[in-house]
Amino acid sequence: MRIVAPTKTASAGSSEGLGHGAEIAIGVFVFFGIGFALDYFLGTTPLFMIVLTVFSSVGNFVKIWFSYNAKMKQLESERATMGRVPE
Repeated sequence: MRIVAPTKTASAGSSEGLGHGAEIAIGVFVFFGIGFALDYFLGTTPLFMIVLTVFSSVGNFVKIWFSYNAKMKQLESERATMGRVPE
């Protein structure tokens, strides 16, 4: 009897993407809220709202970029090892 490891399905990939999207949206919202609170208490509207929202957006972009690069390197190495013929 041969046991086969489960593989990722298309629905698993879409739910993963949905989770990342929610994470990004919540992160931007939280930083916007912190900026709003700081501006309210310091009387500097809208300085911190803008700065922290941009900071969160750039941080999310960088995080996505690095995770994408890591995933592509992993897939490239898997593809390279699958193409080799054992001697």
